[in-house]
Amino acid sequence: MRTQTISLACQRLGHATSYAKGAHLLPTTIAGPLETTLFRSLDEPELRRALSAAVAALTAELTRTDAALADRLRPVLRELAASE
Repeated sequence: MRTQTISLACQRLGHATSYAKGAHLLPTTIAGPLETTLFRSLDEPELRRALSAAVAALTAELTRTDAALADRLRPVLRELAASE
């Protein structure tokens, strides 16, 4: 999910999208929140925290790209992050 979010942001800003090659060109307003999507351990609470951060980052990028699509996907993404 993180990689796809980076690719969407890169595409929107006109940077290379394959293999996140344009990621280093993203502004800190986009790249900063993506740092929270990295997990520091494999325990369940940490993985859930990282997933929630990834959902938030993807939703924010979708809102910037296509607000109507973001509105449709937001409930599904929230459910994904909340599911056990």
